[in-house]
Amino acid sequence: MTSPKEPRQRRKDSPLGVRKKVRAVSRKTKATLVQAAPKLEQVQATATAIAENIQQVLQTLLAEMERLKNEIAKHALLAQERSMSGNDVGDDGMEIENVSKNLALKKHLERLLAQIEAAVRRIEQGVYGLCERCGQAINPDRLQALPYATTCMSCARVAA
Repeated sequence: MTSPKEPRQRRKDSPLGVRKKVRAVSRKTKATLVQAAPKLEQVQATATAIAENIQQVLQTLLAEMERLKNEIAKHALLAQERSMSGNDVGDDGMEIENVSKNLALKKHLERLLAQIEAAVRRIEQGVYGLCERCGQAINPDRLQALPYATTCMSCARVAA
C-alpha cells in the first residue's frame, strides 16, 4: 500500500512542479528587471551625456592648465621681487604682505593645477565622470560647473 503522501512527493519532482518553480523565479526576475530598468536608463543617459561632452571638457581642461601655469609663473616672479626702496618699517611690512599673498595664491593655483591634471588623466584612463568613492556617475551639471570633480554630490557631502 502506498500512503497518500507519496503521490505529492512525486508531483514535486515531476516536470510540472519544476515548471512552476521556473515560472515563479522568472516572475521575480522580471519584476526585478522592471524595477531596475529606469536606473539603467538613467545611467545610460548620463554616460551618453558625458561621452558627448568629453572632447569639449578635455579642451577646456587643457586651456585651463595653460592659464594656470602662466598664473603660477607670474605669482612666482612677484613673490621673488624685492623693492629697493628704503628701510622704512611700513614699506617692509607691505612688501612682506604682498610676498605672502603671492605665495598663497601660487600654492592655491598649484593645487588647482594638480586637480585639473588628475582630471585629464581620468579622461585618458576612461574613468572620467565616475565617483572615486562610490563608483556612480557624477551628475553632468556638477561636471560642467566643476570639471575636475572627483566625487558625486552625496559623497562630497559625506566627506565635508
